[in-house]
Amino acid sequence: MSNNRHLATGAFAITGWYGLALWRLVPPATIRGASLTAYQHWAYQHIAYSDIFALYRAHDLACHGLMYWQTPLEYPVVMGLIMWLLALVPHATGFFYATTASLWLSALAAFYSLSDWKTEAAWAFVASPLLLVYGLLNWDVMGIALMGGGLYLFRRQCYQATGAVFALAVFFKLFPIFYLPVMAASMLRGGQRKPVIRMILSFIATALVINVPAATGNWSNWSLFFRYNATRTVSADLWNNSAWHLKSVTLVDGLSLVITLLAWAIATRAVWRGYSLYPAATLAFAVFLSVNKVFSPQYMIWLFTFAAIAGYPNWSLVLVSAAGLLDYANSLLILGLSDHAQSALVPWYHQQLFSWGLLIRYLAIASIPLASLSQWLGTHRSRNTPTPSNRVAP
Repeated sequence: MSNNRHLATGAFAITGWYGLALWRLVPPATIRGASLTAYQHWAYQHIAYSDIFALYRAHDLACHGLMYWQTPLEYPVVMGLIMWLLALVPHATGFFYATTASLWLSALAAFYSLSDWKTEAAWAFVASPLLLVYGLLNWDVMGIALMGGGLYLFRRQCYQATGAVFALAVFFKLFPIFYLPVMAASMLRGGQRKPVIRMILSFIATALVINVPAATGNWSNWSLFFRYNATRTVSADLWNNSAWHLKSVTLVDGLSLVITLLAWAIATRAVWRGYSLYPAATLAFAVFLSVNKVFSPQYMIWLFTFAAIAGYPNWSLVLVSAAGLLDYANSLLILGLSDHAQSALVPWYHQQLFSWGLLIRYLAIASIPLASLSQWLGTHRSRNTPTPSNRVAP
């Protein structure tokens, strides 16, 4: 397939996913200008919820208070500023359409950046139905596009630009940070000490430019992201479930941090010993998702993208896609049933089906470390298998 035809086909597929998502998520006219409660009631009942509509009302974006300086927000700075800019388009529906257009362009950018060096990953990204359910659930696809752009620049050895773009990605959504240590380890292993320093300094400088104005303008509003996530209660999944109940926020935060740092150290050491940085970053990220005290369904599209870039086998990508679709339906169904406080189906669904959905989610996440281990063992065996020229004759 020619390059132009490849790009056009991918763009057509992405446009199809976003067209379907837009058709499915736009509420009727009577709901668009209604209260947050009315919107949530409609969205949960129709399994058509989007943070784009909900947060527009929850944070009074129509008032155009400058993010962080005047308006607190529990998201990193780059995302908050983009939300503020998009909210300049009048009304909730205009905000939703403007955000849809920007997310569609972000998906195209992610596809194009991956196509330049990871054709299989680019096709996996556009083929997965996760774009249908998560492409407009939140702003995550913008973060994925920034991460893809940073990796594209890294592959082209534009290390200062890599650091700057990764700073934008990390302070849009924290997840791209899992690439930075393994990228540095890969460069240091190749003797690229000065480029590593330039990349890190560029990252720090860009991070300061992004964050210092907001932090000095209103420290309390800017730091809400960190305080909010530190104090969030333990959700009902890995740590708090029918088998055990670990609800201490402090304890779970500490355990999650230690386990994530250990996985990160193992992944970085593996890269230092010659393992590819892409599956190593995916391994650390999957462990983080497994032990994090809060899991939002849209995290599955991040895991899928990490795994696709890592070149994991198709079975693991299909498993993550299927689990991501199930997790979306499972999460929206429990919210929809809970919206009817008197419904007798709530306890039945929670006890009989919801927990099974969570189990499938975590099995899908666990498949990523297993795929990493299998990939690493295969690489290790191939490197240690004697070639015909150096085998010892019997």
